[in-house]
Amino acid sequence: MTKVVKEEPVPEALRGRPVGLLDVLRWSREQLLKGRGLWYVAGGDRVDSLVSFIHGWLAHNIFNGGADPAWHQFETWLRDVKGEFPAEGWHVKFLEDCQGDHARAAMKFLDYVEEFATQRGTTG
Repeated sequence: MTKVVKEEPVPEALRGRPVGLLDVLRWSREQLLKGRGLWYVAGGDRVDSLVSFIHGWLAHNIFNGGADPAWHQFETWLRDVKGEFPAEGWHVKFLEDCQGDHARAAMKFLDYVEEFATQRGTTG
């Protein structure tokens, strides 16, 4: 069988410990900064692909009895501190803020993830 994509190992920084959603989103940001497309990290080239990825991660976590307090702290921070979690969803607002540019909207969100994680020294 012919492989369509190159397989890459799990990054060293994520090996041997529980990996949370913020870890994966920070890794996703790194990939976008390397010039890889949104499709590479979210399976599609639209910002709602990233939203679907996040919802899938969270659903998997719930069904497997896990919790992700760092994610919930981030959501609260994004809403209460940054004022960037409106009822219609961050992705709708960010897409509007970025004049319909899906990659920029995703990066705006991932920049907030990075800011939060860096400020808090958060992993997970």
